[in-house]
Amino acid sequence: MRSMQYLINQFLILLLLLPAAAAFAESTPRVDFNRDVRPILSNKCFACHGPDSQNRDAGFRLDTSEGAFQDLGGYAAIVPGDPDASELVLRINNDDLDMRMPPPEHKNPLEAEEIDLLTRWIREGAEYSGHWAFEPIRRPEPPSATAKTDGSIDQFVAARLAEEGLHFSPEATSETLVRRLYLDLTNLPPTLAEVEAFLQNPDTQYEATIDRLMDSPQFAERLAMDWLDVARFADTNGYSIDDHRDMWVWRDWVIKAFQNNMPYDEFLRQQLAGDLMENATEDQLIATGFLRNSMNTHEGGTIAEEYRVASIVDKIDTVSTAFMGLTMRCAQCHDHKYDPISQKDYYRFFAFFNTSTETGSGGKNGNTKPMISVKPILPDETQYRASLEERIAALQHVKAYPEKLLGNVRLDWEKETLAKFNKQPPIEMTRPFRSPGQDEADELSWIWSNSQGAGEFAWFRKTFNLDEVPSKADLMVSCDNEAEIWVNGKLIGKNPDWRTPTVFNLQPLLVTGENLIAVAAKDWTEGGGKAALLSLAAINDNKFIATDSTWLVSSAAPEGWNLPGEIEGFLPASVVAAHGSPPWGDVFAKLDSTQDQPITPALIVALRKPDLERSQVEQDLVASEFAKVNVDMQKLLNTIDGEIELLRQSLASGKTSVMVMDSAAADRVTPILERGQYDQHGEVVRAGVPEFLGSLNESMPADRLALANWLTDPAHPLTARVTVNRYWQLLFGTGIVKTTEDFGSQGEWPSHPELLDWLAAEFVESGWDVRALLKQMLLSRTYRQTSNVDEHLLEVDPYNRLYARAPRYRLSAEAIRDSSLAIAGLLNQEIGGPSVFPPQPVGLWKEVSHFGYGGFFSAQHYFADTGQSKYRRSLYTFWKRTSPPPVMTTFDAPNRETCSVRRSLTNTPLQALVLMNAPQFVEASRGLADRMIAASNILDEQLRYGFRMATARSPSTSEMMILKSAFQQQSSYFEASPERTIDYLGADYEAGGVEATHVAAIRCVASLILNLDETITRE
Repeated sequence: MRSMQYLINQFLILLLLLPAAAAFAESTPRVDFNRDVRPILSNKCFACHGPDSQNRDAGFRLDTSEGAFQDLGGYAAIVPGDPDASELVLRINNDDLDMRMPPPEHKNPLEAEEIDLLTRWIREGAEYSGHWAFEPIRRPEPPSATAKTDGSIDQFVAARLAEEGLHFSPEATSETLVRRLYLDLTNLPPTLAEVEAFLQNPDTQYEATIDRLMDSPQFAERLAMDWLDVARFADTNGYSIDDHRDMWVWRDWVIKAFQNNMPYDEFLRQQLAGDLMENATEDQLIATGFLRNSMNTHEGGTIAEEYRVASIVDKIDTVSTAFMGLTMRCAQCHDHKYDPISQKDYYRFFAFFNTSTETGSGGKNGNTKPMISVKPILPDETQYRASLEERIAALQHVKAYPEKLLGNVRLDWEKETLAKFNKQPPIEMTRPFRSPGQDEADELSWIWSNSQGAGEFAWFRKTFNLDEVPSKADLMVSCDNEAEIWVNGKLIGKNPDWRTPTVFNLQPLLVTGENLIAVAAKDWTEGGGKAALLSLAAINDNKFIATDSTWLVSSAAPEGWNLPGEIEGFLPASVVAAHGSPPWGDVFAKLDSTQDQPITPALIVALRKPDLERSQVEQDLVASEFAKVNVDMQKLLNTIDGEIELLRQSLASGKTSVMVMDSAAADRVTPILERGQYDQHGEVVRAGVPEFLGSLNESMPADRLALANWLTDPAHPLTARVTVNRYWQLLFGTGIVKTTEDFGSQGEWPSHPELLDWLAAEFVESGWDVRALLKQMLLSRTYRQTSNVDEHLLEVDPYNRLYARAPRYRLSAEAIRDSSLAIAGLLNQEIGGPSVFPPQPVGLWKEVSHFGYGGFFSAQHYFADTGQSKYRRSLYTFWKRTSPPPVMTTFDAPNRETCSVRRSLTNTPLQALVLMNAPQFVEASRGLADRMIAASNILDEQLRYGFRMATARSPSTSEMMILKSAFQQQSSYFEASPERTIDYLGADYEAGGVEATHVAAIRCVASLILNLDETITRE
């Protein structure tokens, strides 16, 4: 009876629970394949059971319903509606490690909630659907919303917020909104006059401000800045040598396109195929520089075809990422493991770009064919010439005053040279060095401490006897890399480099009897290359003393090594190569232009003048003479003179060049490259697009223009989605699809998929109007919210993916620098033109530069500008790929070696150090301090003015107290030491009626203001 009663009780309990269970089932949303299941399968299963047919395990696939449901011999991986009969459920729950999936050795196990989701999905029928991003764009109807909205964008956002029990945050303050608009649309803060104008009537000024900013060139520069990352724009070629190229005209084309609000589909077509358009204009040819921003090299030993292929691989990566959000590069060596892109698809796409005449061997110190010579697009001829002349002047300045790079060695040399001239007449060469004739000095060889020429240092000695002092005796020395020479214990000079052999007059130093030539040789590649010494003494033009194995050498320098007499530790030298052997060749052929000259009267006249009184000719003479005895100055001079020559060529022509695309190699066939290797050719394919995305229009040739038209076809599922997502990212910090670079299976599910499709459809229907797209976003309530967040909202939506508040994030590297200069009143807003060189730490480029070449490589030394160019916007900063501008990279800018559509955002101690100590931020703090002092004679007004300049709002009472306290602390610090004050203000400080301690303290407060989190943050 008790058992029966127990069963009855249990039955009654079950009846009571049934309504609750039904309610729970209704409240639990149905599993969505694309949102919930595909990410799990892609992350955990597709690598072995996905689209990659070449590496698929057991021939079984889970990326299609056909593969997942197929009969595997009496059972199936997935039986829709029946998880108990599904092999997949058995395997993912199996305790037997040999049976469990994914295999434990893959170290990518399923989480419990993922197992539950897969099981629920199968129980619900295991419905498959195509990947959301590959489905056609259908314009959804905006959902109704109970919250107040200002357009369709808000309706989609409000509906999602309502699902989560959330609502919009209040609108941001007017000060915050005007600053937000300026920073988002121009990367610059508003001036106080612009803030005041906005505050007069924010409701009417809001849209008017948007329109005005979009009409400004600063808006075009703002959009161009992001596109330079996408297009991997740089001013150098990349790889090891990384010398300069001229692509700034293409950068200016981008700015001009955004200034004119060029429709995005046309923007895309011209950059992909401007050269293939009917009656292509010069601007359309320039546009194709987008594809020519790939890296290239002319380094010795490289294989041209390998690098030609690499440049096409880069083009594919850029086009597929920028316009389709696809990781096509994953199909270069085999079928894509996650997306339905076969290796054959990849090389069909490759064929579009395989018709150009690019050789794969880069041009030296400039552009690589095909290229065209053009006049500047944005600056007029006068501005262009002025920029070239200003750059030449900056280089001439470095040549005359190399102290920042070399220390005081030039000044020391000048003193020594004058002292030498004053003490005794200079040793003069009576006539050129007499080179040996046939059968003379046959033993002349390159020598070192070993036959391999290995080792950083070597000390040489050569003893010889003379019956009498000769009437003439000359010594020629050539050392790879440099040498100091002594004769009978007296230092006679240096040979700075083997490319410039040096000749000395020995006659005054020789004696009857035993004489000694001693040489201290150094390989400044520190053993990285082959080192050797070659020397020849000519006595009375009939006796020669040549470097050979009779010379003695040591790898150490014992005391007295350079004095006549016996000394231990020296052994016979080893012959590295005979004179004339590569890479050195005939040294005597170099003598005509490199023989030492006597100290000329012109040099002495120049040296006796103060630096600032020397003419340009005298500065050049001093620099060239100093370079003969200083190898570092020689390298500088080589680089500077080479750079100036390139600039003068542009100055003479009034033009520059830009690399472009052509199709002159249209008959080149395209094979599939086995394992992606450039020389492993497989099946030949024709140009085409990935099969799962359709096909080209068959009425036109399968070329880049057809590709561009296919990408901009309104039916294309990816181009519009990817584009609007990137512009959403521009305003909201994160895209609706967070993985801006990947819309494939490994990408993130959209936070608002219907909103993304609505925006994409709107974008296409507007005629691909970028300004209209951005304006829709800017007018939304979603955009105008405050960024303030409470604990509940932070817990529910920590990353703001629901948009219940405005995003708050650190400004980009360019915006931080440009804003600081603008706040300080220093920013030069000139538009377009050649790239510029603001200050950066000395020696950065030297760490990655290439000096192992006898000629000239550009962009190996960094020479900062000295005029107003150094205050140009960061968009125009010279970009060296192997050593990008350090301020930019500190704040997360990419190196631009490859396409980048999303920057990381970090906050590091190094960033704070840059803001406090980098030269241009120090200058900015001085500039802001000057503006604060000029604004008022009252301290409170000065502090309030500086704070408003940086933040667009007035400081609170507590913030004013902090600012005044900081000022008082700094003022006390400087009042305690006038010397400290003057040292801080600098030698160029000029008193202007304000106490020096006040100026110094205000500068410190200005630096504090520029370092505020709010100053470098988009609120």
